[in-house]
Amino acid sequence: MAVNMKAMIADAFMTLSKTKDVDKITVTDLVKACHISRQSFYYHFQDILEVLEWSVQQKFQEILTHSLDIKSMEDTFHTFIESSSEAGALLQKLLHSKRREHIETILVNAVRAYLQELLVQKEAKLDLPVSDAKVMLDFCSYGMVGLLLENCGKKSLDKEKLAQQMYRLISAGMELWSEK
Repeated sequence: MAVNMKAMIADAFMTLSKTKDVDKITVTDLVKACHISRQSFYYHFQDILEVLEWSVQQKFQEILTHSLDIKSMEDTFHTFIESSSEAGALLQKLLHSKRREHIETILVNAVRAYLQELLVQKEAKLDLPVSDAKVMLDFCSYGMVGLLLENCGKKSLDKEKLAQQMYRLISAGMELWSEK
């Protein structure tokens, strides 16, 4: 069976991030952890940031796949919050890294792609011009990432309530826009 080298490298990064500051993880660390050559690493990834980006994209694809099996959009948001909350420790580390700005951009892009695909797959009815739909996706993506980053380290986070609030705000925004 063929080894998914990208997944192996990303898993090694995640494992190392549990015990090491994410800014201190190097290509050398990943090469050693995976027992591969530097050339093999660079064949699959340009740098550590690309490992992070690929990992986030894979996680959001996994969340999307799971979300498509859920009938209710509100329950879909709950699944999204729950999955994001599970990554809270890593998100906290990434927020305190010197790569924070890049991490936020990666997260916003992943959430935007997630929402866009979710709306397409769930056949959501948006009676909006394309430019307005893009602004709506941007607004929702930045808002969701901001809320996740604000709340990811809170032990007292009421995930159910946050999911309901996000759902109400986003669905109300869609209704308001479609009434114009």
